[in-house]
Amino acid sequence: MAKIVFTLLWAGVVVAVNSVLDDITWAQYLAIFVLGGIYAFTVNKVPGIRGKSAHEGPEA
Repeated sequence: MAKIVFTLLWAGVVVAVNSVLDDITWAQYLAIFVLGGIYAFTVNKVPGIRGKSAHEGPEA
């Protein structure tokens, strides 16, 4: 649930930054690229179900 909330909040950040940079196309591309990278590294730090990241498998 926390990852869903984080993703929705992050989408709001992306939309806000995109609207601020409305007339500067290259800055929009750069901002989306940077924000996407930050999201990719941060989303795995947000606790999911049972606090495991998406890459962890079942324990053997």
